[in-house]
Amino acid sequence: MKKIKKITNIKWKEIVSSYFAVFVIFSALSISANLDRLSVAKVAVQLSTLGILLIALALYTYFSDIAVMESLRKTWAMFITMLVAYGLIQLAPVWEYAINLVPFALCSLILSLIVSGKCGFFANFIVIMLCFMQDINWQTQATVATENFFYLLFSGVIEAVFVSFVLGRHYRRLRYLVVGLILGFISVICATISYFMFRDAWDWKIYGIKALCSFGSGIIGVMLMFVLVPLFEKIFNVSSVFRFSEIATSDSTLMRKLFEKAPGTYNHSLTVATYVEACAAAIGQSAVMARAAAYYHDIGKMKNPSYFAENQFSGINPHDSMTPEASVNMIKYHTLNGLAIAKEYGLPKEVQSAIVEHHGTMPIKYFYLKAQRYTDGTLPYDGYCYDGPKPSNKISAILMICDAAEAALRANGDKSNVEKIVNEIVAERMAFEQFSDCDISLKELDIIKSTIISTFAGIRHKRVSYPDIRLTGEK
Repeated sequence: MKKIKKITNIKWKEIVSSYFAVFVIFSALSISANLDRLSVAKVAVQLSTLGILLIALALYTYFSDIAVMESLRKTWAMFITMLVAYGLIQLAPVWEYAINLVPFALCSLILSLIVSGKCGFFANFIVIMLCFMQDINWQTQATVATENFFYLLFSGVIEAVFVSFVLGRHYRRLRYLVVGLILGFISVICATISYFMFRDAWDWKIYGIKALCSFGSGIIGVMLMFVLVPLFEKIFNVSSVFRFSEIATSDSTLMRKLFEKAPGTYNHSLTVATYVEACAAAIGQSAVMARAAAYYHDIGKMKNPSYFAENQFSGINPHDSMTPEASVNMIKYHTLNGLAIAKEYGLPKEVQSAIVEHHGTMPIKYFYLKAQRYTDGTLPYDGYCYDGPKPSNKISAILMICDAAEAALRANGDKSNVEKIVNEIVAERMAFEQFSDCDISLKELDIIKSTIISTFAGIRHKRVSYPDIRLTGEK
C-alpha cells in the first residue's frame, strides 16, 4: 500500500501573490505591445485568456507537481523562465523569418533541469498558448501570416512534448547537442507542414530560409539553456543535474577535507554512494542526485571524527568514559553539524535535506541498549533518538536504508545473512514509521532491498588467491 504524502508545505499567501504578480506582468507586456489597437473587447479577451491559462497552470501544478507549488523558489524559477520564453517569441516580428529561429522548447529545456519535466512541459504549453491566443486576438485581418500562428502552436507543442517526456534529466552535455539537432529536425518538419499547408504557390528559396532557420532554433535553444541554467541556479537557489554532477566527485574541496579529517567516514560515504546510486536508478530516481546526497551525508562527522567507530584507528574509544546520554548527544549532532557545513559550502537544498533526514527519528540503538543495562524496567526511547526530521523524499529514504545496511553488512561479514540483515533494517524503520513523510511504496522498498543485496554481492565478490611465492624478473 502506497502512503499518501500530506500537503502541508504550501504558503498560500505567497503563492497567490506570485500568480497575481505574474498575471499583472504578462498583461502589461501584451497590452503595451498593442497600444495602437486597443479596445475594451480585445483587452477583456486578453485578460480572460491569461487568467484562464494561469489558473490552469496552478491547478496542474497543485494536482500533478505539488513540489513546485510547495517551493516559492521553484515557482518563481518557472515564472521567470516563462517570461524569457514569452519575450523571445514576442521579438519574432523584428524579422520576416525570426519566428522560425525562436526556440519554442526553451521552457521545457530549462525547467526539466532545474524544476521538473512535468512542470516544464505544461509551462511551455501555457506560453505557447498565450502567444498564439494573443496574436490571434490582436490581429486586424487574416493574412498569410496565419502560417506563422499555426507553426507557433504546432511546433511549440511538439517540441515541448519531446523535451519533457523523451529527454529526461541527463548530465552529459554532449547529449544535449544531440537534443538540439533533433529539435532542429522536428522544427524543420513542422515548418515544412506549415509552409505547404498555407501556400498554394511555392517559393523554394523562402522555404529553404524557413527550414534553415527552423533547424537552427534547436541549437539556439540548447545554447540558451547552457547560459540560463547556471544563472537561474544562482538566482533561485535551485540545482540541476549538472550541479549535482559537479559536486558528486571525490576530489571536491569538501570531500578532500573529509578524507583528511575522517578517512573512515570518507570511505564509508563512497561505499554508501555505490548502494544509493544503484537503488535510485532502480526505482527511477535521479542517480546523480542520490550519489551527491550519499557523498555528503556524514560530513558533520568532521567536527569530532574520533567519536565515530569508523575513524577510531588507535583502538581508543572516547565513549568508554562517557555516559550513554552524553554519547547520544555527541553522535546525533553530526547531522546538525553537517547541515551547518553544507550551508557554509553552498551545497544544494536537496543534499542539505538528506544530511538532516538520513537518520530520521530512529533510536541510537547501541547507547540505548547500554543505558538499558543500567536501568530497572523498560527504558523509554525519549532522549536516545535522532532529532529528525524523517525522510521527506525517496532519495533520503534510500539513503537511510543504505547507510544502515552498509554499516551492518560491513560489521557482520557473513554473506549468508545479507538478506536477513537488509530485511530487518527496513522492517525496523517501518516499525518506527520513518517513511510516513515520503511517498515511497512497498514495491519500491522491495526493489531497494534486492538492489542492496545484489550490489553487496558485487562489492564483496571473491578474488583468486595468489600463490605465496616471490618472483624475480629476468636479468
